[in-house]
Amino acid sequence: MKEYLEHVADLRADYPEFADSFGRSDSLENVLVWMKERGFPPGAVDMVSQDEFSYDFLIRLAAEDRWLVFGVN
Repeated sequence: MKEYLEHVADLRADYPEFADSFGRSDSLENVLVWMKERGFPPGAVDMVSQDEFSYDFLIRLAAEDRWLVFGVN
């Protein structure tokens, strides 16, 4: 299983701006601050539980009609 920093390195290849923003932390707090700074509407998110300790936090990138996904503990 990949470690967090390995995922960040993969992300940097196509989206260096996201890797710069999230390379230091995988916390939900970091993601929410990032969203607020960029004016994302509250309805632009979804959450998928993976187990009792972790989940995926999804943000819809409306301009590109794609999702940005964070694995958060």
